[in-house]
Amino acid sequence: MIYNILLIDENDSASITKKFLEGIEDKNVVTASDQSTLLAVLQENDTHIIIINTQVVELSTLSSIFDKSKLSYDSIPILIIGKSDPLKINRTNLLIYDYIDIGFDKDIIFNKIRFCQQLYRKELQHESNIKKLLYIDGLTQLPNRVKLIKDVQDDSIGIDSLAVIDINSFKEINDFFGHRIGDNVLKYIVDIIDHMIIFVKDKVTLYKFSADVYCLANHGLSHTDFEDIIVFILGSIEGEILREGEHEIDIRATAGITFSPKNNKLITADLALQSAKKQNKDYLVFYEELDNIREYQNNMLWTKKLKKAMDKDNIIVYFQPLINNETLRVDKYECLVRMYDEEEDKVISPFFFLDVSKKANQYTNITKIVIEKSFREFENLDFEFSINISYEDIDDKNFLSFIESRLNKYNVANKVVWEILEDESVKSYDVLLNFINKVKKLGCKVAIDDFGSGYSNFEHLLKMDVDYLKIDASLVKNVVTDDNSYKVVKTVIDFAKSLNLKTIAEYVENEDIYKVTKELGVNYSQGYHFSAPIAKPDLKQF
Repeated sequence: MIYNILLIDENDSASITKKFLEGIEDKNVVTASDQSTLLAVLQENDTHIIIINTQVVELSTLSSIFDKSKLSYDSIPILIIGKSDPLKINRTNLLIYDYIDIGFDKDIIFNKIRFCQQLYRKELQHESNIKKLLYIDGLTQLPNRVKLIKDVQDDSIGIDSLAVIDINSFKEINDFFGHRIGDNVLKYIVDIIDHMIIFVKDKVTLYKFSADVYCLANHGLSHTDFEDIIVFILGSIEGEILREGEHEIDIRATAGITFSPKNNKLITADLALQSAKKQNKDYLVFYEELDNIREYQNNMLWTKKLKKAMDKDNIIVYFQPLINNETLRVDKYECLVRMYDEEEDKVISPFFFLDVSKKANQYTNITKIVIEKSFREFENLDFEFSINISYEDIDDKNFLSFIESRLNKYNVANKVVWEILEDESVKSYDVLLNFINKVKKLGCKVAIDDFGSGYSNFEHLLKMDVDYLKIDASLVKNVVTDDNSYKVVKTVIDFAKSLNLKTIAEYVENEDIYKVTKELGVNYSQGYHFSAPIAKPDLKQF
């Protein structure tokens, strides 16, 4: 990996400084001596360290260039040539690492720069280890479900269709023969599938999900050819007998295939798989037409309910407490949308109406209702509170001005935390970063929701000025029983600590999960172990 060094100095002086860099391996030194050149260099290259002569470009000017170009600078170490005014340094958010002087011993200067390079390499290795934990199945070393979700949203890969394959009665095989033989069965299936796709590996990718589930992603074959390959794989699995000592194990599998053009490929493939199992079929293909009538009827029902609820001000907010793990006091609440159904006299979960609200173009309006009611609720309460917002909200051109108007109306800027889900809907990280920077300037805080899930991006996080990471519920709920979940949670916590971010564990459903996450260093707990969402935020301590 090339280590990019940006040297900001006059040309004559720069040539002297460059001599001190000759011993640095795998480096690329770029020189800039004026603002326009500096801006162009920063925009065109990833910069890993900056060496600056503040007589040529002042620190305030450098900081201003970063701000105007919306570049992240709080993780780039800066070495100052000569000495600088401490007051000027304190007025910037730049990461000033140290000073160097051309009069210093050459070894001293070399060691300071080399130390920064070694820190950078350790960061790269740390990131590589995190990615391996997140994206690779431990048993088979195949890419996992998290990696597939990431790949599905990568247009350059062009995943067109999916097939999910499940081993029939695998639990019984595992229980009867033991985990060692069960693991051998799982690896044996990989060998069979690998053999079947050996000539189309540039067009089909194999993934290993949890337990006994595999997935094939098609990014180059016709639908007919892809379906044929799945049929051949199922036939090959059924035709094989795995011999383990005295045991002969017959294996069969079922598959669900989807050719859905929407961003619901995993869901529809799984629907096809479940339908195939119920109908005792080897496989079924999900076609959009098969689900249209039922989907239409369901959408019409909830569209009517949603319209009635909005007309009667029955979009309401519930509050779930977040517990400080050190004090067991309630420090914060998460604000959660609900709908009151007058006809049935019950409170409805967002599971039933949020997707419909998107199709009815009411999603951001619902978010605004939650903001208004939450701001009003917490204006006179001494709690931080978080509100979930989506990229769809952020991308609305009127959304930020709405927030500003409500912050002017209610004195809650220092209490509100905007909880952002980094998912497949994010089309532009510039839009996301711009929103984060603006709400931070308004005095608000920011949390990244479901961190550790398939869409989490460690590289993007380094550029975001956030305050909290909420660890994905699917990891937290398995942290006691699943070693991989434990390792990922621990890695996320260590990563957050290195960035001075606080962590929140969702889905803390029992004492065992609470104890393990607390021991790992999670700062806050949220879940039914402490409290379900409640109608009024009036809990203070446990």
